[in-house]
Amino acid sequence: MKHIEMVIIGAGPAGINAAIEAAKSGMKVTVLDENNKVGGRIFSQINEGLKLANSADQGPDFKKGTKLLTEFLANSHNIDFLNNAQVIGIFQNRELAYLRNGKLFRIRYKGLIIATGAFERSVPFPGWTLPGVYTAGGTQTLIKMQGILPGKRFLLAGTGPLQLVLANQIIEAGGQVVAILEAGKTGSWYQAMMAIWGNWGLLAEGLRYLNGIRKAKVPILRNHLILEALGDGQVEKATFSKCDEEWRPNLAATRTVEVDTICLGYGFVPSVDLSRLAGCKHQFEARLGGWVPVRDTTMMTSVTHVYSVGDGSGVAGNIVAGLEGRIAGIAAAQSFGYLSQKVAEHQQRPFLSTLQKLSRFRRYLDDMSVPRSGLYELANDETLICRCEEIKLGTIKKAIKEENPKDLNELKRSTRAGMGHCQHKMCGHALQEIMAAQLKVNPSEIGALRPRPPIKPVPLGVFEDLDRL
Repeated sequence: MKHIEMVIIGAGPAGINAAIEAAKSGMKVTVLDENNKVGGRIFSQINEGLKLANSADQGPDFKKGTKLLTEFLANSHNIDFLNNAQVIGIFQNRELAYLRNGKLFRIRYKGLIIATGAFERSVPFPGWTLPGVYTAGGTQTLIKMQGILPGKRFLLAGTGPLQLVLANQIIEAGGQVVAILEAGKTGSWYQAMMAIWGNWGLLAEGLRYLNGIRKAKVPILRNHLILEALGDGQVEKATFSKCDEEWRPNLAATRTVEVDTICLGYGFVPSVDLSRLAGCKHQFEARLGGWVPVRDTTMMTSVTHVYSVGDGSGVAGNIVAGLEGRIAGIAAAQSFGYLSQKVAEHQQRPFLSTLQKLSRFRRYLDDMSVPRSGLYELANDETLICRCEEIKLGTIKKAIKEENPKDLNELKRSTRAGMGHCQHKMCGHALQEIMAAQLKVNPSEIGALRPRPPIKPVPLGVFEDLDRL
């Protein structure tokens, strides 16, 4: 078993920035990422064999990612990057296991930075399992990494700025966006200006996306929700309506449009399986996406020398993720003696200052976009909630009423909801909201589904060589 001083899990914006700062101090770090290349989803690189006809189509994210990758490579003498390395669990004595190229490995670490990001919030509603219904991030991946436009006529439904970004990407790729349904309610112009004041780069970027949508004559329908996807084996139509402040639809005023693709973007849920397995204390923060690890100002969790950064600690986007990564990388280097406390604090100061400046804008977006209770009332008794185990809402409601489960894990045991291939990533947050609504309690009182290694499916054959570990 290898013994490593500092391990970073994840090579998205948070992990890359953490690795750069730690490596600059002279610390040697090992970075594990399940993808073939660094960058995560936001800075994803084009797959091998593909190239853009026009380099201008690469966009600002690609350029930012290229600059970050250059800095990462410049410090590669202190960075051991292991691609295609899927971490499947964290165990006692600061050990973790990962799968790479069909083989299982174990390592023991002294320090750990968890930068696992977030996964998309799936929202069950009638027809959401029809082919042609995608998540916003899934659509982005197809366009950015594969060069595939998965439809012709798109309806975007969700909340937050990702909708504007995706709409521009679809338009630039040759697709038609019929409408953007924004569930959230924007505040006054005064609130918006106070939130954006000083963050001029974000303002310019937002105006660019809005201008692209305006030129394409795409309507943005605020306070609107999708109700149902319709079609015979494939999305053909979508029904939507206005909604109130709690995102409950007005069923007396529905509209139907012909589309072949629906993209859902109702935000993200922090990926906390590994931070929970590492023993970190967590708390429920609806504004940050759900359960998140408790951290101090250096991004260290309740476990000494274990840090959590990026969207896995509270969904806030790639800029915040990068800043948190920088702060944690410096803190980790200081804690192991590579930097003095004075130097570390000096290096962290500008990143902490920028984080503070961004916090106003973040709170504004949270107020507008944090999911409301009505979102999980769209499903009917015949709607699948757990797609893997094919468990319908009616079955879940019946189990809650008749068996009186005390928490989410008891509901899981009685219904099998959350036991499937996706390891509750598709349904866990919906189950929590549904159970809380049925019992008329706060979602935090329902608890979280317990993670168990392996946290992602692996071939059974990899365990036959356990003696080697």
